[in-house]
Amino acid sequence: MVAMFNNHYKNIILCLIGTLINAIGVNGFLLGSNLGDGGTVGISLALKYAFGFSPAITTLLINVVLIIIGWKFLSKKVAIYTVISNTALSLFLGLTKDINLGIDDFVINSVFGGAIIGISVGIVLSTGSTVGGPAVIARILNKYFGFKTAKSIFLLDSLIVLSFLIVLPLKNVLFTIIMLFITERATSFVIEGFNPKKAVTIISEHNEQIADQINSFTGRGSTILPSKGGYSKNASGMLYVVVPQSQVTKIKNLVYLEDEKAFLVIHDVRDVLGSTFINNIT
Repeated sequence: MVAMFNNHYKNIILCLIGTLINAIGVNGFLLGSNLGDGGTVGISLALKYAFGFSPAITTLLINVVLIIIGWKFLSKKVAIYTVISNTALSLFLGLTKDINLGIDDFVINSVFGGAIIGISVGIVLSTGSTVGGPAVIARILNKYFGFKTAKSIFLLDSLIVLSFLIVLPLKNVLFTIIMLFITERATSFVIEGFNPKKAVTIISEHNEQIADQINSFTGRGSTILPSKGGYSKNASGMLYVVVPQSQVTKIKNLVYLEDEKAFLVIHDVRDVLGSTFINNIT
């Protein structure tokens, strides 16, 4: 019970940090070049450029509707975190509105603005919360259809950005699209972690010895699957193991020390589930 509450406090703190960074990115970089954004912040910026409305207020009002939708379709935990993060975002947008870095370069603002906002979104999403707007819809798509959250946000944000053609010059909109791509990459980097995993499939006549070597090096086991050659029709075994990217080279060396004729396939792993499994390979 104590651990659960400590985890909630940690998530709330991360939500606050993430939304503060987001607000600084918006006020410090995006507004410097009249760039747009995705989500409710993007809609709020469009309203600011068109009518002079405060992004802090319009962001809060728009998110109220989306939070109600999220409350119905998402878990109560996600909905509560979303209330916290969106309220904090509106507050921080108001508190940091006077930040002016004096940079009016499109390239600098789109690159650094995109990176900062992407990191902030990744921090918030990693807690199970959202930053409103398409993030709420993306969470719903992820929960019910398995769509990648970062990719869904990018696509939905792109549709919102197209609306900026009404209130901004084409040049600003094009740099906004570049900024959103950087935001998506930074968000994915944070969500997927700083230590990406690789899946290694090994076909060898010495799988048991190789498995022992891998276990000795990584501290965890591997899986030997039955297999049959499509051409030779010979029954054999296939070794499967998931390791951090930093260990791939060592794994390859261990394999070829045991069997120079071994066949290896190495590919990216997007998601790894199971707390014990994750803890053993981090």
